[in-house]
Amino acid sequence: MTSIKDVALHANVSVKTVSRILSGYDGVSDKTRERVNEAMQALEFYPSAAAQALRGQETGIVCLITERLTTTPDSFDIIAGIQHECERQGKLLMIGESGGKASSFERLVNDFRRQRAQAIIFATVYHREVAIEQSFNKCPLILVNCFEKKLRHPTIIPDDESGAYDATKNLLIAGHKRIAFLTLFDDMPATVLRLRGYKKAHMEMGVEMQAELIHEGVCRDPEDEFATIPDILRDIMARSERPSAIMCGNDKMAMRVYMLIRRMGYKIPETISIVGYDNYRMIAENLVPKLTTVSLPYFEMGQKAAQLALEENTPLKTYLIGGEQVIRGSVAPPGAG
Repeated sequence: MTSIKDVALHANVSVKTVSRILSGYDGVSDKTRERVNEAMQALEFYPSAAAQALRGQETGIVCLITERLTTTPDSFDIIAGIQHECERQGKLLMIGESGGKASSFERLVNDFRRQRAQAIIFATVYHREVAIEQSFNKCPLILVNCFEKKLRHPTIIPDDESGAYDATKNLLIAGHKRIAFLTLFDDMPATVLRLRGYKKAHMEMGVEMQAELIHEGVCRDPEDEFATIPDILRDIMARSERPSAIMCGNDKMAMRVYMLIRRMGYKIPETISIVGYDNYRMIAENLVPKLTTVSLPYFEMGQKAAQLALEENTPLKTYLIGGEQVIRGSVAPPGAG
């Protein structure tokens, strides 16, 4: 590797002069500075970020630790949002994948600290609680899509309650009075919050909520997480007062519901409306009819994380980022067909 001595020799200046230029020292002539810069380009010399940080200069490095985000298409927008903001502010983004392992997380934290990162962002593949053992007194940590039991770091999470509230309220406004809700696992924070929004919308609209229409739509079957949905649909659709709309925990679940509902002889949306969650566009825009769903604001969450990471004094608080309902063809007033 090219050293500072090589640059000095190539530019015919002292090592001290090169060091002064790298440190941003003003007492060097423009002609000498230009000669040194040309030497660095010719020799492909790049100053060490760690060395610059030791001299009190910002490294311009933001580090991201992900938990399977790099291989999860519907969550990748978190990375895109962080990258967008880093590029806008002229910062370098370094990414490490923990695979959900605490040992890998610790190793990446140590590696990034050696790079003198300005901040570290930790983003999970779904909204969940985490436990961070390391201290971050010098290099701040920003949590994205996850949270600790006790707030110790700036935290950015999706506003799942408002997302489900908006989806439910829009169905109620359209005239649906019996809305089934097939949730994700009951112990997931997103499920608790979305149920809260679902109930809140019913209460505000003065419509009685039908508890028998709420079911956990996923299971722990390693071969098929939606294996219980056929039985659930047979049960709720066989009732004397069947639902006129079904809300699903995510778009992948909605895709399965589409297939099963059609097998049962119902038309979408003429006899039953279906709403998803995530706005996973590969699914939502390719179903027929296209799926009405709620977007997860992953890009905005990532962008906000990068903004906080690059602030000098980041407030210690939780930031709720709301998504939007994306209206497509899978919803119609009840009895439209």
